[in-house]
Amino acid sequence: MSQRVAIAVRNSTVANRYRYVPKMPRWFYSFVPFKVATGGSSALVSLYLLQLGGSASTVGLAFALASLASMLGALFWGRLSDRTLRRKPFILLGFASVPVFLTAMAFAKTPAQLIAVNTAYAFFLSSTLSVPIALVLRSVRKHSWEYGIGKFNEVSGWGWVLGLVLGFGLSRFLTIPQLFVAFALLGVPSVFMGRKMIREVPVYINRRAIRAFGNYVVEKARYFPSFVLHLNLSLPDGLGRFYLAFLLFWIAAGLYFPQMPVLLTGGGYGMDVVYLALIANSAIAALNYGRVGSTMGGNKEKTLRKGLALRAAALLAVMVGVMVSTLLLPMVLASYTLAGYSWAFIGLPSTAIVSERAGEKEKGSAMGTYNVVSSAGYIAGSALGGAVTSSAGFGVAFSLGLLLVAGSMALMKK
Repeated sequence: MSQRVAIAVRNSTVANRYRYVPKMPRWFYSFVPFKVATGGSSALVSLYLLQLGGSASTVGLAFALASLASMLGALFWGRLSDRTLRRKPFILLGFASVPVFLTAMAFAKTPAQLIAVNTAYAFFLSSTLSVPIALVLRSVRKHSWEYGIGKFNEVSGWGWVLGLVLGFGLSRFLTIPQLFVAFALLGVPSVFMGRKMIREVPVYINRRAIRAFGNYVVEKARYFPSFVLHLNLSLPDGLGRFYLAFLLFWIAAGLYFPQMPVLLTGGGYGMDVVYLALIANSAIAALNYGRVGSTMGGNKEKTLRKGLALRAAALLAVMVGVMVSTLLLPMVLASYTLAGYSWAFIGLPSTAIVSERAGEKEKGSAMGTYNVVSSAGYIAGSALGGAVTSSAGFGVAFSLGLLLVAGSMALMKK
């Protein structure tokens, strides 16, 4: 009898362990005002550059420099955090950069001034990309790491969408400089919330040992380049073609995303329409994460090919809008929606594939190479997109993007 009781207790303990859902750390919520501010202001740089007399090439240059600064900053702040074994000061630095630099952008009078401020902003803002992950991993149990990173991404993602919704509403009443100041003020609470809620955990995280978590992949075109786990440009067996395919994909993304607000503005549409398009893109991406993650299973390559096909459809849709001016707005909205819907099909399986095909000791370097390739592609695509659009028009730029996505799909087939 006692043996049966012992077995029952043991089975109950095991069952409870597998049903255990960890409590989300309170400090996750300190990122909400920060994400509201950064999400709501994300559309303003492009629009203000155009208002100050900039062109498509100016916008492309601004995105390229900001992405480069963000990539370098993620490396710098991540390594400095590891060296000092501190996380909280760097997160608070990123929080504080929002009200400082957004306010500075409101007083920019020339495209060059705005680009300079935005580039510096991206560098300091990147401390909130590379550092928080280490803190997440110390805030939840090891067997719940994926859940913790997923919840952190979920909270951040919906904060971003809320910021876009606020931007949509406020854009009807405020000028662009006034919107910069408004979002600067909305970001201030994160500094105080972070100071109170975030607990320092000075324990070293071996970045080579961190597995690739699909739930933390975010769209670089909206959030800047993702964190870099370990910089080592090595090519594990079977991943060379994969990296090349994703280089083409991210060049195409750089051709596409920075120029979309330019296209809408040139078509006579205002800030509210730009915000509406961004809301469609961000909301559908956030909604699709959970479904794709739960149904992907062992069909990662098939899921990835589906995502690339959807991204190609997004480019085709916007090309129709460019060719038929009366269909510009509905085609742009359809394109943005398809692009957002496609991201979960691309981001989740791609990191899983890199993690699985790299050796156990190569996971960190493989993910580092993946992120560097992605960032480099987006930087090149942003600069190229601005130059091509200014000289040859939107149709040529988007056609080139479609060809690059097609090339990526062809490489993925093998």
